[in-house]
Amino acid sequence: MSRAVLLGPAVLLCAVWVSVCPGFAVELLQNGYRDVVVAIHPRVPEDPALLQSIQVMFTEASQYLFTATRRRAFFKDVKILVPMSWRENDALYRRPSREMYTEANVMVSDPFCENAITPPFTSTLGHCGQQGRYIHLTPRYLLDNSATDTFGPRGRVLVHLWATLRWGVFSEFDSQTLFYRSGTGTIEATRCSSTISGFQLNSDGSACETDPQTGLPTGDCTFRPGSIQNTTGSIMYQPFIPQITEFCDSRSHNSEAPNTHNRLCDYRSVWDVISSTPDFQNGNNPPHAPDPAPPSFTLLRAQRRVVCLVLDTSGSMSTGNRITRLRQAAQLFLLEILEQGSLVGIVDFDDKTIILKSLTKIDSMSTRKQLAAALPSEASGGTNICGGLRKGLEVLTGDDNKVAGDEIILLTDGEDSGVGSCVEEVGNSNAIVHTIALGPSADPRLEQFAIRTGGKLFSATDNIDSNGLLDVFSGILSGAGDDVNMPIQLLSTGTKTAPDTQFSGSVSVDSTVGNNTVFSFTWQLAQPQVSVQSPRGDIYNNNHMDIDPAMRTARLTLPGVAESGTWSFTMLNSYSSAQTFTVTVLSQAVSECVPPLTVTGTIQKSEVTYPEPIIITGMVSQGNRLITKAKVSVIVDLGNGKLLRLPALDDGADLQTLSLSCGRLLNLLNPFLS
Repeated sequence: MSRAVLLGPAVLLCAVWVSVCPGFAVELLQNGYRDVVVAIHPRVPEDPALLQSIQVMFTEASQYLFTATRRRAFFKDVKILVPMSWRENDALYRRPSREMYTEANVMVSDPFCENAITPPFTSTLGHCGQQGRYIHLTPRYLLDNSATDTFGPRGRVLVHLWATLRWGVFSEFDSQTLFYRSGTGTIEATRCSSTISGFQLNSDGSACETDPQTGLPTGDCTFRPGSIQNTTGSIMYQPFIPQITEFCDSRSHNSEAPNTHNRLCDYRSVWDVISSTPDFQNGNNPPHAPDPAPPSFTLLRAQRRVVCLVLDTSGSMSTGNRITRLRQAAQLFLLEILEQGSLVGIVDFDDKTIILKSLTKIDSMSTRKQLAAALPSEASGGTNICGGLRKGLEVLTGDDNKVAGDEIILLTDGEDSGVGSCVEEVGNSNAIVHTIALGPSADPRLEQFAIRTGGKLFSATDNIDSNGLLDVFSGILSGAGDDVNMPIQLLSTGTKTAPDTQFSGSVSVDSTVGNNTVFSFTWQLAQPQVSVQSPRGDIYNNNHMDIDPAMRTARLTLPGVAESGTWSFTMLNSYSSAQTFTVTVLSQAVSECVPPLTVTGTIQKSEVTYPEPIIITGMVSQGNRLITKAKVSVIVDLGNGKLLRLPALDDGADLQTLSLSCGRLLNLLNPFLS
């Protein structure tokens, strides 16, 4: 995960490594949603009542959804993933295949340890008619029955949230503009449909007053729907109203209401947008005659992380410093990224395959260094990607003879005419494959492995001045959702440095991070003189670092909690030739109840056809809270040795676009909460 570093009251520099995350989509087959995943955060205490509440909520929601979609959709099956911190119970829990917390449709967490009934919401990028990211619920919301007094029945609320997540429709209530003047001159409450009846009152129950100039109600006047209604729409307005069972359609839609849905969906009705999505367009999933059965539930328990590095060592990896860059990046992954207790193995392949390390448990820094020492150092021969993948699957069976949910990290720079022959085989294994395409000649069919298995797609350029490969390995994090023990990248930078000159820079460490802080330096040719200075002036040099001459790396691990403030570094090139230096700074959260500020970037599609744009999205957040009012810069590696630095045109409150010659860079730095 990348890090958002606060440099002042309103400045935010974002080092965002963007990956393509195909994930696994929920399917709507024969009117039933299948493979819906609800995941519980690792820090949520074990409580059987939580599982019961989730099941009751989905059961109630299924019938309500069936009615709302005019008998065209319901919840068929739901998987509930509990964390490893819950006790093992083979009679109750099954082993997950590719389900993980970070990819769940519904997340249950309390990131700030508030133990409060906070409002449920859907995190979405704000694209009308397109799917959102996830639904968020707190444990207290699910367990405290007083939540229904505030928000309404949980099943109805879930359908409201699901509509935003699945179909890209939005709230028809607006907390900022409660009233407006209609086209006929009447003062109306912002609602849909406009036939919903009610009355206007201040919070103390007194009658509302009006502004003599605008005619609009003043103060804290609100519209309160009556207990009895003669209309059935709309769920996206207030689903808790008992008579509300439908979405607004062309007959009932209030196109004048100044609400989020009208603004984002060009004043189309909610049902018009829903019926145009792939779930229902072109006659898909026509009305289902019988009422559906209640959804089925499968309980899963997360497993420890099991990973195999499958690394290309064919002859082409000997060019462009590739094999050294591979070793440096994989070393960073093994020493700093992989979680304690994980199992990891290493395979290298050219036209042959070799197991360099069978599955080994990460239990100490000594073990981590032993694994790093086993990384390949020579490159020759051809490229047999399928052979490498099959050997990786063999390694993954080393703990329990199963590979479901285990991960392969596949890195290659070459082409292989036989690569397509094993896509189905690897997909059927239920392992997850993350692919890294290094350089311009990597086989374009690589992405099929990630798409088929729910892995991530990465690419790194051949530009040796770029930190691309280091950033890729820094971004392959566990899907468990344990953000307290997750390494956060504070800085990633590099440059070519002339003889007798120095590469210098700084990094900010705020009070939310500082545990296990590591400065990781790499060089291309000869070891430099490295210096790191703390905010109060303490100096660290080569004598304080763990230096690996063979890897051409140096690591400074700061003791205790790193001091908050600005840290500076220098790398002096005393060699006779110019060489490339890089520095990566990683840290972890200080408190489990104060999540760090982070930036998450993704690309929705890896290939588009002109004039369709490539859309990159970035989210600035702290836990599940979105950060706005920040000045953000986006750095785009164009792959030709050039970096394009662009300022975001908004502060996260609105959607803006940045025009590029190759398409459009869309900075969505604040998802809408609906």
